Amino acid sequence: MRTGRILFLPFLALLATTGFAQGEKPVASTISTAKVFLNGAQVERTAKASVTAGNSTLVFTGLSQDMDPQSIQVSGKGAFSILSVAHRINYLTESPNKAEVEELQARIKAKEHDYNTENNAKGVWDQEEQLLLKNTAIAGQQSGVAANQLQAVNDYVRERLKAVKAGQLAQAEKLGTLAEELSKLRQQLQQKQSMAPRPTSEVVLELEADAGIAATFTIGYFVGNASWTPAYDLRATGTGKPIELAMKAQVVNNTGEDWNKIALALSSGNPTLGGVMPQLYPWTLAQPYRYDNRVQSMGRVAAGAPMAKSMEESDISIQAITQVPNTVLQRATTMEFSIDMPFSIPADGVAHSVSVNNHTIPATYKHYCTPKLDRDAFLYARTTGWEDLDLLPGEANIFFEGTYVGKSFLDLDQPQDTLDISLGRDKGVTVERVKRKVTNEKAVIGSKRTLSVGWDVTVRNTKVVPVELEIHDQYPLSPRSEIEVKLEEKGGAEVNEGSGMLSWKLTLAPKETKKVGFAYSVKYPKDMPVVVE
Repeated sequence: MRTGRILFLPFLALLATTGFAQGEKPVASTISTAKVFLNGAQVERTAKASVTAGNSTLVFTGLSQDMDPQSIQVSGKGAFSILSVAHRINYLTESPNKAEVEELQARIKAKEHDYNTENNAKGVWDQEEQLLLKNTAIAGQQSGVAANQLQAVNDYVRERLKAVKAGQLAQAEKLGTLAEELSKLRQQLQQKQSMAPRPTSEVVLELEADAGIAATFTIGYFVGNASWTPAYDLRATGTGKPIELAMKAQVVNNTGEDWNKIALALSSGNPTLGGVMPQLYPWTLAQPYRYDNRVQSMGRVAAGAPMAKSMEESDISIQAITQVPNTVLQRATTMEFSIDMPFSIPADGVAHSVSVNNHTIPATYKHYCTPKLDRDAFLYARTTGWEDLDLLPGEANIFFEGTYVGKSFLDLDQPQDTLDISLGRDKGVTVERVKRKVTNEKAVIGSKRTLSVGWDVTVRNTKVVPVELEIHDQYPLSPRSEIEVKLEEKGGAEVNEGSGMLSWKLTLAPKETKKVGFAYSVKYPKDMPVVVE
């Protein structure tokens, strides 16, 4: 008893078809599953067909033009043998929405006729207006016209102008409505035409069976023009509460095949990168000279030998390998996410959002401010435990207390177990930075001038809950040896002398106000201008 077996397509057979050859039986198939990679997708189709006794040919039609013929796999169930598998292109596929396109074109033609008719009517009103104004001017120039006659002409012209203006207004409204309808129809036609059929692939199976049977087939292949990108929603309902993370996938299907209620899976793999392990080869450093086989020693030519050829003519040269084979870094494991319910994604090339999973992440909330640059305090959440969530880097929408804060990016490729997420400005914490008044602001001693500067930073927690606040400020660094900068007062700050950065970590009780400050001096030659804050 022979049974259907899996057969791979080892060679590409591209054939332009004008129809089905004699004895070929077309078979329709449906997509059952799609595994979408970061670039490309593995698609699986199923089909049922009757196989006749002896040799027969089945043609699976309507497949994506973008499939990789080398990736085609065919398997079947039934008492038959698969003798060969071939791939070809059908360039004569007719658009499934051909009737819709023709209907839209007819409607556009009718609307254009209506628009031209109404535009002509508006032209008639415009011509009558010009004629009335011209006749009025002529009547005013005529001598010997009785006053009552002139008044009658003016009354007539006035009434006709009222009618003309009303007609012009009505025509303008009609033309505006028709123009809007035409614009919508043309946009719809453009969209339909952009979805015009591309050439489709066909898989041709040569079969052999002892008797006629009903068989089932599974066709798998890799197709380009599909991808997915991770995206996230991060929601914090309030300080002291965990962050709700919703992972989504922006899935794009531009394969030419609609995915209707299929089993969808998302993989972090990328088959287009290839799976061959990279190799390192010997690397020879370049030397800045060339020589030929008549050179006896460096920079010296054998007696009686002609001069060495030019660089372009040299027969032998020493050169480094200028291109080292690329080394592709990939994750040690590939993550795969299965969507729990059947999902539909049309082949429209538009990103469709697919919910993947949800996580609850513990978080601690802190405030941060740099009053030299911005007087507002910023709230951020520090989260941990990212390495256990199997997440990928991606863009994130941030929400705090039900309000959209902005966008961020989760850079999860870096080896870190904590992540800080900015939640925007918090007006509940006020910050004020004031410069101190110094009496000897520019004291001069000998050839040196000393400039003293001090700042006070006052912060207040107007909220009903305590907050932890980080304050960051700085003092200048000396650009040259003649200028001396000294931190006179650090006010309890942590000091980084290499960068001149100052930082304070404060805990503010509800309604509490605290003040920190610092001061520095700059000593410089009095004939050298120095600019500070």
